[in-house]
Amino acid sequence: MSVAALALVAPLASAALTDPSDPAPAPTDRVTDTSQLPSGWQKSGDRIVTYDGDATGLHVLVADAADAYRWHTAATLSEPGVDTDQWIGQTCVTGSGDRAVVVYAPRQAVNDQQGFQQGAFAAVVDLADGRVTKLPELVSLAYFNPGCGDGEQAVLTRPQGDNTELLTVDTARAKLVRQQTVAGQLTSAVPFGNEIAAARGDAVVSVDAKGDTSTLARTGGTPFRLVPDAHRGLAYQVPDGKQVQVRRVTSAGSDQLLGSGALGSLAVHGNGGRVFVTGRDAEEALKHSALPRSWRTLDVPASAEVSTTGSLALTSVGNGTEAAGGRRTASDLAQPVGIDAVLPGSDSSVGFKVVPKAAAQGAEQSPALSDGVHTDSVHMKSTADDDPATSTTDPDRACAVTRNDPKLQSLQPSTAQAEWATDLAVQGKLDVRRRSGWNGSELPSYTPQDLFPSTPLKGGGRVPAQVMLGVLSQESNLLQASSRAAAGESSNFIQGGYYGNAGSVHTVNWAAADCGYGIAQVTSGMAKADTTYTAEQQQALTVDYAANIAAGLQILQDKWNQLYDRGLLVNGGDPKYLENWWLALWAYNSGLNLPSSTDASAPWGLGWFNNPANGLYPADRTMFLSSGYDDARTPNLWTYPERVLGWAAYSQQKTDPATGAAVRAFTVGEWPSGAPAAEPAHDTFCKPTANDCDITKPRKVAGSSQPEGPCQRDDFKCWWHQPVSWTDCTATCGTEVLKYAAGDPEPKVAAPHPAACTSTLPANALIVDDVPNTVKFRVGSANPCAGKRNWTSRGTLTFTFGSAQQNGATVYPSKIDFHQLGAGFGGHFWLTHTRVPSYTDSVVTGTWTPDRKVVGSAEVMVHLPDHEANTPSATYRIDLGDGTVVEKTISQDTGGKNAWVSLGSYDFAGTPSVSLSSATADGTGDASIAWDALAFVPVRGK
Repeated sequence: MSVAALALVAPLASAALTDPSDPAPAPTDRVTDTSQLPSGWQKSGDRIVTYDGDATGLHVLVADAADAYRWHTAATLSEPGVDTDQWIGQTCVTGSGDRAVVVYAPRQAVNDQQGFQQGAFAAVVDLADGRVTKLPELVSLAYFNPGCGDGEQAVLTRPQGDNTELLTVDTARAKLVRQQTVAGQLTSAVPFGNEIAAARGDAVVSVDAKGDTSTLARTGGTPFRLVPDAHRGLAYQVPDGKQVQVRRVTSAGSDQLLGSGALGSLAVHGNGGRVFVTGRDAEEALKHSALPRSWRTLDVPASAEVSTTGSLALTSVGNGTEAAGGRRTASDLAQPVGIDAVLPGSDSSVGFKVVPKAAAQGAEQSPALSDGVHTDSVHMKSTADDDPATSTTDPDRACAVTRNDPKLQSLQPSTAQAEWATDLAVQGKLDVRRRSGWNGSELPSYTPQDLFPSTPLKGGGRVPAQVMLGVLSQESNLLQASSRAAAGESSNFIQGGYYGNAGSVHTVNWAAADCGYGIAQVTSGMAKADTTYTAEQQQALTVDYAANIAAGLQILQDKWNQLYDRGLLVNGGDPKYLENWWLALWAYNSGLNLPSSTDASAPWGLGWFNNPANGLYPADRTMFLSSGYDDARTPNLWTYPERVLGWAAYSQQKTDPATGAAVRAFTVGEWPSGAPAAEPAHDTFCKPTANDCDITKPRKVAGSSQPEGPCQRDDFKCWWHQPVSWTDCTATCGTEVLKYAAGDPEPKVAAPHPAACTSTLPANALIVDDVPNTVKFRVGSANPCAGKRNWTSRGTLTFTFGSAQQNGATVYPSKIDFHQLGAGFGGHFWLTHTRVPSYTDSVVTGTWTPDRKVVGSAEVMVHLPDHEANTPSATYRIDLGDGTVVEKTISQDTGGKNAWVSLGSYDFAGTPSVSLSSATADGTGDASIAWDALAFVPVRGK
């Protein structure tokens, strides 16, 4: 099957997929055969709450037994102006079942230590009426955050230097009521009576209102998954080698082992004082213990999500795009969610299909982000190209290559193109010739690996293709361009923290900019002041995915060599084995802290954040994606190397539209046993004599305020800097499988939104395009409009951008959510999202002006693109040339067609202009508004 025939839209979870030949009924949003439900379900108070994320937000989904578990969307949470392909997070439900506390963030936050630990948003959602109250603090994305108790309070955590901040939320008032700083690293914090219970080192501790701690129980490992029960007790788990214990401690400090099983085979869940121990062998594992009345074992998968009374358990939740690059739909619609569930105590299983619905209040900006000082968005007009008030680019930027330059658009690759470029790059044969002007740029001719030559590995060998594909999957979901662009379409480059805005649509902080570019998120050498790369290299890796992959490969090779020089090898150091890249991947993400030149005893090595022993990650996790693609909903449960190796072993997904079947997006590695089985144990990089880390025998650092725990240092510098071996790679490790050989041609892809190249207006129409005639529309080396363009632009489209005063400077937050796409009329248009007029710093106004006078009657026609334009409230202000201004409001939704739409006929008396502002009375940041071409068509006989 051709590459073009494969859609880049992933399948839903299994419940949402149907085989045309399967007579079974398609899943719906409720249980249709209510005979499956237990007796009395109509009066049951059972409720199940789950979540799923896509490019439109994190959807909080709710179903009640009394309504046959009919699903509805309680809220969809996002932040305006954040350009992401997937929102991730997690929830907990309060004791009453009436409210959910939600932590949410853009997917790319997991790739950055600060984003992971202090970059997530938090909100309280009223599950009855959908009211959303966003909280004024940024928190951790760790798997245990948030933590709910048996009442209406919840705890949020955030690492703060060597300490941990505990934020107590009164959900009934949707308000933070206490903020405490406690020494050391606390995890799994939950309300417990009038105090807070948490894990710290090898102990369960309680924290009182003053922030003082006391030990409830000593354990043989780091406790996790703390759940309060209804009898002043606390359920929790502790890893014990390859086993996991289920234990209960009371507020008085009485601790009891209730049962144990294989690591990953048991889990504790709970709500409102009820505790559920899940696992296929849960009943057997705990049969010798007398459980409290509020405890139950459930014969369901350990990883299942359990309803408030344990009457329903979800075994799979997902929309499929989590493992398919998360590319946006044309209309920014939420992805349908498939849900599989079982009814504990019966043989019944049910499947649901839910279409999330967005609510405006869930998209309002979090108070955790400063929204700057709103100022007037109208500026004195300037013709200078470097005036940030009117230029679409960012002359005041900190990064090397600007956004929103029509001559520097990034081409979005298909997954086949990404794999092709990777396979050839690792072989040192990515020598495809890019002709001058490739993709509409002004670059001279080049080849990717002439600009970014492959670096020989010290010790010999080369990077396995699947390792690099795993890196690209984790860094960008295989995207070179914004997720708004489909494969074969161009737009701005996908970027990390270009504006340094930490997710705020109202903040520009160039000093905090993270200059990550493209599919490999190349950061080194991409600051404006950095001269590591030439301007030609910087531009090439911005517009060309192949050049970006070559640059990213070079960085990974350099990391290997850097570690090799210091003897940091894995399993003997043969680079052909995928697992042996563990330390290089660690360094690729968070760097290597070099030895001190003045203090030989100072710590050095690979940072604590990505150490698998770190309590930020659940101790009973299995290999990323080994349990299924649902793992991609919560990538924050795994370290960076774990995620990369998971992608290398299981691939991303795409859907074959001809069959509806899910297929791998790229070729996976090969393992001797047929399945990956060579990941290190979580404590592999935790040795007392190596990095002051010991899981089984925690110790106290003399004179330190740091409590006992896996990392013994006050400063958490338990940095790994030794060679390590955990397996015989000849028997267990993975190796690469190449799909493309050197010399194979670049795969082709057809863009789903072809440009409108030819004008269908009368020949005397005065067309004003959105970009100058000097901008060349190209898709790679091809000119899709060759021989089709029958028009010339006769005028200009100029912009004014809303500004704010921040840190003593004028900045332009309105550009954060300003985008370009290589589609529409002539192959280019601009877009943003509508906002209410009071957000003047977010307003963008575009004005079309022809290069001549128009005298007499003429019809004003505006071209609307076939996607990314759907506001119902586009108000055009038409200046007739004599100072008279009339307004015309239309919907920009054309039903998926490139179309010319009339704004009416008017009598003109001079040089006219037409303006369109993103400020609308109904603007919430959701509806997109576009600027494409505009035309004045003379009306005959008038």
